[in-house]
Amino acid sequence: MLQNQEETEAASFNGLSKKIISKLIVLVAVMFALIVIIAGFISASSLTKNTNEKLVSVAYQNAFLIENNIDSAYGEAMGFANSLKNISAIAPEEQREAIDNALAGFLNGNENFTTVFAYFEQNVIADADGRPYSEHKKDIAYEAIAYPDESGTGITFEKHEDAFDNFEKEYYMQIKATGEPYVMEPYVYELQGKDIMMISIIAPVYDADGNFFGVAGCDLALADMQNQRYAETGYTSTHMVALAEDATILLDTANPSLVGEPASAAGYDEIAADAQKLKELPEGESANSLSVISRRSTNSATGRSGISVTVPLRMKSGNYWTLYTVINKSEFYLSIIKDTLKLILVVIVFGILLLYVIYRVIEKYLEPVQEIMNGTSKLEAGNLKINVAVDTDDELGRMARAINHISTTMDRYVQDISQQLSVMAENNMDISIQQNYIGDFVPIQTSIEKIVDSLNDTLHEIIISADEVKSGSESVSTGARLLSEGAAEQASAIDELAVSIESLSQDVRANADDAQTVNENVVMVSQRLEASNNEMSRLIDAMDDIRDASAGIEKIIKTIEDIASQTNLLSLNASIEAARAGEAGKGFAVVADEIRDLATKSAEAVKQTTTLIGHSLEAVQNGTVIADNTAKSLVSVVEGTRETLTAIEKISVASQNQKLTLQELTKNMDLISGVVQSNTSAAQESAATSEELSQQSERLHELVSRFHLKNKN
Repeated sequence: MLQNQEETEAASFNGLSKKIISKLIVLVAVMFALIVIIAGFISASSLTKNTNEKLVSVAYQNAFLIENNIDSAYGEAMGFANSLKNISAIAPEEQREAIDNALAGFLNGNENFTTVFAYFEQNVIADADGRPYSEHKKDIAYEAIAYPDESGTGITFEKHEDAFDNFEKEYYMQIKATGEPYVMEPYVYELQGKDIMMISIIAPVYDADGNFFGVAGCDLALADMQNQRYAETGYTSTHMVALAEDATILLDTANPSLVGEPASAAGYDEIAADAQKLKELPEGESANSLSVISRRSTNSATGRSGISVTVPLRMKSGNYWTLYTVINKSEFYLSIIKDTLKLILVVIVFGILLLYVIYRVIEKYLEPVQEIMNGTSKLEAGNLKINVAVDTDDELGRMARAINHISTTMDRYVQDISQQLSVMAENNMDISIQQNYIGDFVPIQTSIEKIVDSLNDTLHEIIISADEVKSGSESVSTGARLLSEGAAEQASAIDELAVSIESLSQDVRANADDAQTVNENVVMVSQRLEASNNEMSRLIDAMDDIRDASAGIEKIIKTIEDIASQTNLLSLNASIEAARAGEAGKGFAVVADEIRDLATKSAEAVKQTTTLIGHSLEAVQNGTVIADNTAKSLVSVVEGTRETLTAIEKISVASQNQKLTLQELTKNMDLISGVVQSNTSAAQESAATSEELSQQSERLHELVSRFHLKNKN
């Protein structure tokens, strides 16, 4: 059972941890999803921007390589032109040899150049024989061209003295007018039977006095640009195209055969358009800030949509060339997607690590919860002697201390209540709550105090009621004994009355018989007049006795009526006392009711007896009157036998009536005797019940006296 409870507690703790972790997982998952989405968007934007910047940077690096190559050739051309400065100062016969040496020396020191040349002003160079113009007086426009021979081991020279057409060329006139070097736009030059696309870098040549002496330069084959190693973009679909200012193709990494072709002829109108856009852009804040980025380009090398970057090629000569770099859009975004996925993977791994750290932290900080739950489970099981060992300054520590305080307080309350109940169980009701109850426990203290006070009051009332029941039962017992004695006296009086009535009945019957005899022997009245007079005297005496007996019966009936009234009063008092006694007096109340019913019946019987006695007295009085009349008749018997006969008949009738009355009286006396016997039995039962009730009240008093009660003021 305890193991199941601990498993339930552990499951509850795990459930709390799982709930927190699950909610945190959902929350963190949502947050990380948002972070991933936002990071992906930002990353994609950033990567797109970085990739664009990378493309621009790589494009500028490659542009720098091209520029550096051209500018290097430009510098070398300037150096070569400057090296011819002293030609005018040497002897005329040595000039051409010096020029050849300079050309050969420059060409041998720079393998990147296709040809090297020098064009001089008219008549400034000696003729082939070494004679100056002042001697031969012949117009000479000397030019010398040198280039590697077909074997690559020697140098071939081309020399002309009639190159007058150079003086009319635009570049020559511009260099002569401005003194600035000049880079010619790409052109095709036939050399050794081959058409070579090249550019020419030409610089002015001055004599020792600083006068314009001619031009010198070198030719750079664009095929060399094609074979140059460029900075990698990192994309396999990279295609670079360099355009001259006139949109001639200078470089095509995908199709070198197009070098020298116009962009329009190669289908590079889009590239030419971007180059034109670049030319129209204002200069940026920095040298490498100018570029045209297009996301709707077509990679001619792959035939797929791409992203292109066009940057300028800035020449010292002032030529405005452009470098176009394009990559496939799919490869561009694939790298971004890969980088974004890597970032997402890093974020997910970081999220998992974060969740694990959060789980471990929550698990560590929720360890006190298990201790608290163990304590609360013990409280739930009724164990108040607990100690939750969580000593922290956070909410859990305060909760643990609160639970410990609650358990201690409740334990004190339970011990106090148990102690008070134990004292009460030992019949000691004189107790008081010593513990200070607080909060919602105050009603418990109040209820216990009310229970104690109520029990004390109830037991005090029981003692008083027991005393009153005992006193009442004794009174009822005394009354019952008196009633029993009165009933016995009633029975004795009734017996005597019955004897008297029986005697009276016999006398009446005898009187009737005598009257009959008188009636029969009326003839003998006169003879027996003396005897009749004596009998009449006896009759009068008997009538007096009857009257006296009737008066005695009337007194006895009065006594019975008083006894019945007293019995009724006693039964009423007994009912009242029984009602006050409560459950203990219910049986006595029934007996009291029976006594009251019997007393009522006795009173009714007495009333009937009184009525009958009244009738009997009336009959006796009538008999007395008749007897008086009879006496008078006897005195005046002589006056007439008829009156005597009539009187005798009346006496006979009256005697018969008396006989019937006495018979009824005898029956009623039997009834009265039965009632009196019932009263006697009821009185005896009432006495016995009262005695038992008295014993029960004493027992109740004895039981209650075991309790030690508070003193009641």
